[in-house]
Amino acid sequence: MAQVVPVTNNALNSITRQAKYEPFDLQVARGQITGHIPVYIFGYSATVGSSALGPCWEGLTLSGGYYVYPSSAVQMTVVSTSASDNTTRSIVINGLDANYKIITETLALNGTTPVTTVNSYFRINSVSMFNSTNTGVITLANGGTTYAQINAGIGQTQMSIYSVPAGYTFYLTYIQADASVGFTSSNYMLFAEYNKFNVNGSVTLAGQATFVQAYNQPFGIPVAHPEKTDIQYLIRANSGSPFTADIFAGGVLIKNTVDGANT
Repeated sequence: MAQVVPVTNNALNSITRQAKYEPFDLQVARGQITGHIPVYIFGYSATVGSSALGPCWEGLTLSGGYYVYPSSAVQMTVVSTSASDNTTRSIVINGLDANYKIITETLALNGTTPVTTVNSYFRINSVSMFNSTNTGVITLANGGTTYAQINAGIGQTQMSIYSVPAGYTFYLTYIQADASVGFTSSNYMLFAEYNKFNVNGSVTLAGQATFVQAYNQPFGIPVAHPEKTDIQYLIRANSGSPFTADIFAGGVLIKNTVDGANT
């Protein structure tokens, strides 16, 4: 039988009993480091083609192409293809306003009847179900353009897309991509990172690599992405289609200042 050690400071600590040390990454994940937020980006698509690079997300088609952002902050219309996604179910929207400030809201669904968001979104980073899994396909759209989607039964968006909030820097620590291209095939996949720096208006296409089934890139020194950077992790095949692929990226979002002072 394991010995039960009483906790005397009313907090559970993941440290050794002989030396008080807890890994920094674990402290960040537990929310114990002020101004540090873990970021996990995940995109998935079963419609990866060979025409052009595009991010893995629910709106990707065989033609590829970059994800198109709203030109201004707009309210979104939220609707499901199933009446079962009724007012007993809600979604949580995480996004940015016109100034790239973080905004979020919890919105009750109304089945196949559209519901309008309270906030106006310039960027959407993720959408997830709050209290259950969705039955139908849920879309967030404005003016006929879909900006986020939760596929039936998934419970969250799957987008290899992320925008860095104002006042923060995103430090990328790893990238992983997987695809259904087999080792016996003459086909291969192309991965790339697209950055649009909205502070100075420049655009870069960085980190290109080819792979067959899997691509992994850890960064010994995290790669800094400044505030207001729109990031898209892209993929395409050299030939043949469709392929199934996913893209993972992770890192830490760190606040640039504390109480108005540089850190």
